[in-house]
Amino acid sequence: MSTKSAINAAVNSHTEWDPLEEVVVGTLANGVFPTWQESMTETMPTGSREIFQKSGGNPFPQEHLKRAEEELDRFAETLRSEGVKVVRPDPLDHQTPFSTPAWKSDGGLYAAMPRDLLMVVGDTIIESPMSWRCRYHEVDAYRSLIKAYFLQGARWCPAPKPQLTDNLWNANGESNSEWAITEFEPVFDAADFMRFGQDIVAQRSHVTNAFGIEWLRRSVGPDVTVTEIDVNDPHAMHIDATIAPLAPGKMLVHPERFKMNPLFVEWDIIEAPRPMLPTHWPMYFCSPWVSMNVLSLNPETVVVESHEKSLIETLTKNGFRCVPVDFQHVYSFGGSFHCTTLDVVRSGGSGKYLWSPPAPRKPTRRKTALAD
Repeated sequence: MSTKSAINAAVNSHTEWDPLEEVVVGTLANGVFPTWQESMTETMPTGSREIFQKSGGNPFPQEHLKRAEEELDRFAETLRSEGVKVVRPDPLDHQTPFSTPAWKSDGGLYAAMPRDLLMVVGDTIIESPMSWRCRYHEVDAYRSLIKAYFLQGARWCPAPKPQLTDNLWNANGESNSEWAITEFEPVFDAADFMRFGQDIVAQRSHVTNAFGIEWLRRSVGPDVTVTEIDVNDPHAMHIDATIAPLAPGKMLVHPERFKMNPLFVEWDIIEAPRPMLPTHWPMYFCSPWVSMNVLSLNPETVVVESHEKSLIETLTKNGFRCVPVDFQHVYSFGGSFHCTTLDVVRSGGSGKYLWSPPAPRKPTRRKTALAD
């Protein structure tokens, strides 16, 4: 896998902050409630189990969905006004049921969160082996884009398609594992990884297992180091609401989930303020801390939800220009600006940004004079 910057490359992205030139923005069109599976229990807000069990495969509330899709469209226009090329996925009918010989799903979900499905490492697009059965065909909305990038010279690396049998689940907490998934097969969501040039930081979660992290480690090759870090999040699902690298040496973090790691010893750590979402707001998939799920357009510019005044003030004090965009209706469906995008081209190449211990020095043999 190439980690070198390529001039006019169809796909070239190594970090979360280099100047953004081309990006995929997802869509909520035709989105439906997910079909319930027990592994969701560990990550979903209270009440989601009942909603999903009752409504799996049925459309989301249409007025709220419409408002969220309008926000995605305006977000795309804002990115274009900032000089970024924006591409969108194909429409899918997520309401169609599907099955394998081992299980069935009442429908899909949506095509709103390309960050969960795909990851760009240098000139390579990696497809995730996701653990939610309802998301089994979600990447189909992005298939024509992936093929187009491949035909323009990008590399295409799909992970092994998972079976998603019951062997993958730690059912009803019967296992001693802290995670809802086992090590039966490699699974991960791409949103459990953050790119720092020559380093990728990963977290274990209820959708990403050690098998999946090891598959990625071997697949990216020796030029990229994949390091698993520990976070203080018993409901872990996606690292981009725990850490958000904004520029070389500057990172936004969740004040309670983040655990300091030697990797970041030389970094300025900025604690995100509490979200400002109204308490009555519907949140089907995640907590209001999705507020810190921002998108860096370059090392000086960050897209932030317009209602998050405290976050805007915090980032401004730390030297960033904030681009405010309304996105609270999108919050309800489990993500914000980082989740709903896939940065395909960022100018710049791979670099070393995280601390690593110096390599041990090889012992030298001291010469001694021979006696006469």
